[in-house]
Amino acid sequence: NTPLAEGLWTTVGYFAQDHEQLVTENQVIDEVLRHRKMPISEARAYLGRFLFSGDDAFKQVDTLSGGERGRLALAILALEQANFLLLDEPTNHLDIPAQEMLQAVLDTYDGTILLVTHDRYLVDHLATQLWLLEGDHLRVFDGPYKEYLAQREREVEQAKLEVSEQRVAARVQRRRQRSDGAAKKKRARRLVEVEEQIAELEARQQQLSAALQAASEVDTFDKIQSLSLEYATVSEQLETYLHEWENLALE
Repeated sequence: NTPLAEGLWTTVGYFAQDHEQLVTENQVIDEVLRHRKMPISEARAYLGRFLFSGDDAFKQVDTLSGGERGRLALAILALEQANFLLLDEPTNHLDIPAQEMLQAVLDTYDGTILLVTHDRYLVDHLATQLWLLEGDHLRVFDGPYKEYLAQREREVEQAKLEVSEQRVAARVQRRRQRSDGAAKKKRARRLVEVEEQIAELEARQQQLSAALQAASEVDTFDKIQSLSLEYATVSEQLETYLHEWENLALE
């Protein structure tokens, strides 16, 4: 327990990725009874809520799969009656029924949850505030994940508009200063080629961004992975051409 204010206490419950809090020599039911004394029948009924039915309650912890250990750790965490949960990648190794069970448990939780996860679906369903690591900065966004995605898209579009305006200004300046030299003509031709490449890559990047958003909504992992790889390749190519464009524009 941690003092929060005079007369108030915070009881922290921690869910670790590797579930090191479990005693591997114990049976599943022993682990539950180790945290709260109750009749065997009540313990078995409680474990049933976490998908441990029948003889599963008497399995030894060191024989459990990663997903089963995760469910057992969540069952024990729920017994602790903590009002502050720190969850470190809780859906790792969980199958779909176990993920749905986890979500149902967290939906009914009245306390505060600090969730560390790459599971976008869980974030979108539960989060009311996001802490995002962007480079070496921490960005705090008040609102659900979908609102953050919409805000980020607006920021990207604004950045693109600013870059476009800078390019227009650079072109005007370049035309004022252009001479008839052969080297400058060659540079101008290359500049046009680079700008065409940039336009094509930006168009493809927008298509991929829309495709990624659509794929993430239906949670098609393979499609998301392939689109993400192509998006990274296009972004790298675009960065190369933009760097060349800047060098040409400043000559």
